[in-house]
Amino acid sequence: MSGETQRGALLLGLGVALGLSALAVGSCAQPECVVPDYTDPECRVIAENEVGRLDAAVGAELRFLDPSGRSGLDWEALGLLKEPPSGALEARVATLGDFAIGIRGAPGEALTLDVELHNVDPNTVISLGPAGAGVDLPAATESVLRRRLGVEVGAGEELELRGRLPCPERFQLAFVGDIQTNPLHFERIMERLREDVAASQEEGDPILGLVLVGDLTEASSDDEFTAMLRIVAGAPVPVAVTPGNHDIVRSKVPIYNSSFGPGSYAFEVCGARVALLDSGTARIARSIEGRLPELFDRDGADFLIAATHYPLYAGLSGDGWSREDQPQVILAELAIAEADLIVAGHMHALRDDPEVHVGSQELRQIVVGTGGADQGLGVARFGYLRVGLEVGSKPRACFVEVPPLGWAGLPNHALPTLPYCED
Repeated sequence: MSGETQRGALLLGLGVALGLSALAVGSCAQPECVVPDYTDPECRVIAENEVGRLDAAVGAELRFLDPSGRSGLDWEALGLLKEPPSGALEARVATLGDFAIGIRGAPGEALTLDVELHNVDPNTVISLGPAGAGVDLPAATESVLRRRLGVEVGAGEELELRGRLPCPERFQLAFVGDIQTNPLHFERIMERLREDVAASQEEGDPILGLVLVGDLTEASSDDEFTAMLRIVAGAPVPVAVTPGNHDIVRSKVPIYNSSFGPGSYAFEVCGARVALLDSGTARIARSIEGRLPELFDRDGADFLIAATHYPLYAGLSGDGWSREDQPQVILAELAIAEADLIVAGHMHALRDDPEVHVGSQELRQIVVGTGGADQGLGVARFGYLRVGLEVGSKPRACFVEVPPLGWAGLPNHALPTLPYCED
C-alpha cells in the first residue's frame, strides 16, 4: 500500500470513528466565541472581521477589500466601518498606503451615500467606480487625515472606492508603543513627529506613517480609548495599530476592535510589507498562526517588517508569552521570509537586538516601549523609532528622543547599534 493510500485510509477511519463518537454522545457543535470573551484572541479575530464590513441601515453594504486583490476574498479585515445614528458613514482605514472599499447598492433604488474616510494620507488619490474602471475624484484641499465624499450608487450596483498613495523613491516609517498612563507625553511625541514629518517632506525622505505596537491604554476604559482616538485623529500621518495586553482586558466588550478595527493584518506601503500581529493576550490566535506564511508573503515587496506587542526573541526579551512555542514559530516563519526588521513593545525601554539567530538566518528586533509608560528608576527614554527605506539599501533605523517635560539635564546616550536621528 502506498503512503498516500495509507494516509487516506487512516483519515477515513479516523473520520468514521469521530462521526460514530459524535452520534453516540449527541454532539452539539457550536461556532467559535458563541459566548464572547474578548480576552481570547480568536474572539478578537471574529470581531475585527465583523467591523470590517457593514450592512448599513441606509440600504447599502460596505466592506473593506485587499487593495492588491491577491487574497481573492469578498472582504478583508483592513479597517473599521461604522454607521452613527446621524451623520456620514464612517470608514477608518487601518493600513498605511493603498486601500479599497467595496460598496453594493440595495436592489430596490439608487442611493447617495455620505461617506467619511478616516486615517487617509491627504496625498492619496481617491477613485470611485466599477471594479477596474474607477474615476479619480478631486484632490484633497486640506492636509488632514479625513475625506468626506458623496457616493452615488445605483440599485444593485457594485462600486469600489479606492485610494492609491504616490510613492517616493525613499521614505520612512515611525514606530512606538507603551503609552498607557501617560497620554500627555505621547502628545508631545506626536508634536515632535509633526515637526519631523514637515522636515522629512522637504528633504525628499518623507515619513509616510506611524505604527503603534500596543498598550495605548492602561485599563481598556472607554475614556482612555476616546482620548487615544482624539490624539491619533490629529496625527500628521496615517496610523496603523495593534493592541497590547493593557488594551484587551475587558472580556465582554471588544473595545479595541470597535475603536481601531483589526489587530492582526498585513499591508504594503510603497514596496514595504508590514505585518502586524495581535499578541495582546501573550499569544496569537490559532487562525492567525495558520496564516503566518500568507501574512509574511512579500509577493515582490522590497522590505518585510513585522510588528507585535510582545517581543519575539526569548534570548533577551521574549519571555511572558502564554504559549512559548508561538514566538519560535513566528521567528521561524520570519526567517523563512527573510524579514528585514521586527519591532515590538511591552518592555518599557529601548532595546536593539541586531543579531537574532534563527537557523541560518539573522533577524533584527528593536523594542521601542518608549511612548510614555513608566520606565522605573533613572532618566526615562521617551521617543519614537524612525526606519528609513530605500530600494537597494538595508533599512536605516534611528531613535528620536523626546525628553520629559521640564527635563534640563543631559540626554540619554544612544545605543551602540541604534543611533539618535540627530546624530
